[in-house]
Amino acid sequence: MPIVQITILPQSVEKKTEMSRVITDEMHRITGIPKDVITIMFHELPAESFATGGEMLSEKLKEANKS
Repeated sequence: MPIVQITILPQSVEKKTEMSRVITDEMHRITGIPKDVITIMFHELPAESFATGGEMLSEKLKEANKS
């Protein structure tokens, strides 16, 4: 039973549903593993929990929203 873990900023249920469907379909297509045993786990963390290039993602998002 494959388990796919995704760490992501909080998303709507609709977006997670779509991601789950697409990832499951592709895993099944590539591996032939039955869809009903493919598990997708979302780990949602706030932007304050991510940093890239030494800068907090929360600060980058604030700057992007100002534009």
